[in-house]
Amino acid sequence: MARGVALVAMLALLCAAAALMLWRRSALRRERALAERFVERQVQTASAAHAAAPHASHAAQPPRPAPGAPAAEMQTGVRARIAQVRAFVGSLLNRAGIERPGALVAITLAVAGCGALWAGVRAGAAIGAGVAAFVLVAVYAWLTWRAQKRYQRIVRQLPPFLDGIVRMIVIGHSVPAAFQSALGSAEAPLSECLNRALPMLRTGMEIDHALGAVARIYRVRELELVGSVLRVSVKYGGRSDVMLDRMAALMRDLEQADRELIALSTETRLSSWVLGLLPILLGTMVILTNPAYFDAMWTDTLGKRLVYMAVALQALGAWMLYRLARVRT
Repeated sequence: MARGVALVAMLALLCAAAALMLWRRSALRRERALAERFVERQVQTASAAHAAAPHASHAAQPPRPAPGAPAAEMQTGVRARIAQVRAFVGSLLNRAGIERPGALVAITLAVAGCGALWAGVRAGAAIGAGVAAFVLVAVYAWLTWRAQKRYQRIVRQLPPFLDGIVRMIVIGHSVPAAFQSALGSAEAPLSECLNRALPMLRTGMEIDHALGAVARIYRVRELELVGSVLRVSVKYGGRSDVMLDRMAALMRDLEQADRELIALSTETRLSSWVLGLLPILLGTMVILTNPAYFDAMWTDTLGKRLVYMAVALQALGAWMLYRLARVRT
């Protein structure tokens, strides 16, 4: 009995296996047929497109560029770059408070050119280019330092200016009238910044847009905040004197914290200046006191490579020390 049940079970399993094999074979045949149909359709489509390509090539061919188009595009790109550089230099000179920017630019280019010519005649074209780059970088660093100092003075003068606006609002003046009245007692360089907003206000521009434009020119984000507060006060009303008073107190607290941070990081910044300038001064002293020592290295191929590597490492180290010792990120 058990043997018969086992045989029946074996036959059932064999039948099931045969059914699975037949189902798998039919599925493979179906997939193969579908693949063959797909390939035939793709081949027919490609042959039809290839046959119609000669007739449509003339109509679909893009227009050929003019012979002078690449040169015109290059000239346009060069002009755009020059315009960007001029705008950047003009913005930096404006933020630095240079009254005669043309004279400064002419003097800088003259000094850089004369220094490059003198160093190029005595030590080679590479040294001349390095001298010119050093002069330009030194002037740029001086302008950046001057612009940063003016920015700090502007931020320092903003709380007393806001206090003046608050006093005018308390005694009954409107916000625009209080702004113009407080502007008369503002000191430079804040007065120079805000005087740029007066013509915009007289032409009908909203006060937040005018102060935002001035803030973008001088890169003083605090003016944008002041303009937003004044705009909300003009448009929706409310206690603008309270908001401006709290803003002035917040600016004073931030300035005090900034001064404390500068006082705590003075030693670190001084150490970074010493470490950054010591190799440059030492190398300059060696070149001036013993030119033959440097000439022996400069005339050798390996020595010249070592000089270039030292300059690159010095620039990288100075940049890293500047980033580490910089208070404002």
